[in-house]
Amino acid sequence: MITNKAQSFSEQKRMHHSLTSKQQGVWVQWAEKALPFDFSWKSLIWSPFSKVARFVLNASVNWLKTPSLLKFWGLSETSSCVLCPSQQCTIHHILSNCPFALSSKRYTWRHDSILLCLKTPFEKQLSICNSEKWSFKTPHISKSFVPAGRKQTQRCAAKVRRKCDLDGSDDWKILIDFDGEQIVFPPEIISTSERPDIIIWSHASQKVLLIELTCPAEEGIDAAKIRKETKYMDLINQISEFTNWKVSFMTIEVGARGFVGKSLWNCLGKLGFSHSASTKICKSVSLIAAKCSYAIYLASKSRSWDAQRPLLACED
Repeated sequence: MITNKAQSFSEQKRMHHSLTSKQQGVWVQWAEKALPFDFSWKSLIWSPFSKVARFVLNASVNWLKTPSLLKFWGLSETSSCVLCPSQQCTIHHILSNCPFALSSKRYTWRHDSILLCLKTPFEKQLSICNSEKWSFKTPHISKSFVPAGRKQTQRCAAKVRRKCDLDGSDDWKILIDFDGEQIVFPPEIISTSERPDIIIWSHASQKVLLIELTCPAEEGIDAAKIRKETKYMDLINQISEFTNWKVSFMTIEVGARGFVGKSLWNCLGKLGFSHSASTKICKSVSLIAAKCSYAIYLASKSRSWDAQRPLLACED
C-alpha cells in the first residue's frame, strides 16, 4: 500500500509538470483518448523498428528537429515550411496540416496503409461469422469446482463469445474504399455518391455498418470524430427514414504520431473480436501509422514523392 501510494504521488507530480509544459506536455491532450504506444525496451532497442519508436517518442513531446524548433533553438533563421507557404513548420504541420503533402497524397498513402492493415482481419472475421453458428450464448456456470486460491483451468473454463453487431446473420459482405480502388455504395441499400471507408452489410438482417477512418494529429481526435459524424449525418438519416435497413455508424481515429484512438478498440469489440485479437490489431495499426508518418517526416524537405508507391503491409 505504501509503494502504491508513493507511485501515485510520483504520477501526480509528473502529470503536474507535464501540464505546465506547453510544448513537451502536449501528449496530455490525448492521453485519455488514445491507447499507449509500445515503448518497451524490446521496441526501443532490439526491434528492427527502433528508429520508428524513437521517432514516436520524440514526436509525442514535440522534440523532433523541425524548422520551427530549430529556429527556437537559434540554429536556423527561418521556421517556414520548405514545401508550402506556411510560416510555422511544426511536427503537427508536417504530419497532418501541410497542403503540399496533402495534394501529393502523402497522407492518403498513410490512410490507405492503415485500411490495408484492417482489411485482412475484418474479412477473416466476417468469414468466420458466415461459416459458423454465430448465435450469442449466455455464460453458464462451470460444472467443475474450483477451490479457493486456485485458478480455473482452460479445460473447465466456459468459452463464451461476447455479443456483437454481427449476431443473427451469416451473409455479411464488406467493401473497403481505397484511393486506387474506389467503391460504389451498395445500390440495394440506397443510391448515393458517398463512400465511407468500410461498409459491412447483411441482406438477411437488413443491417449495414458504416466505418470511417481518420488519421488526424492526436490533438484533433475529438474534432475529427465530430467532422466525420457531421459529414455522414445526411446519409445515415436517409437510410433510416427511407429504407428498411438498420444503420450503424462508427468512426476510427488513428493519430498521425502512431497513437491509436480508443475508438478502434470499441469498433473491434462491436465486431466480435476477442481481447487478444483486438490488442494485436491495435498494435499493428499503431506501427503502420508510425512507419508512414516517419517516412513523411523524413520527406518533409523533399518535393519528390511517388504517389503510386505500394501501401505498407502489416507484419505477421
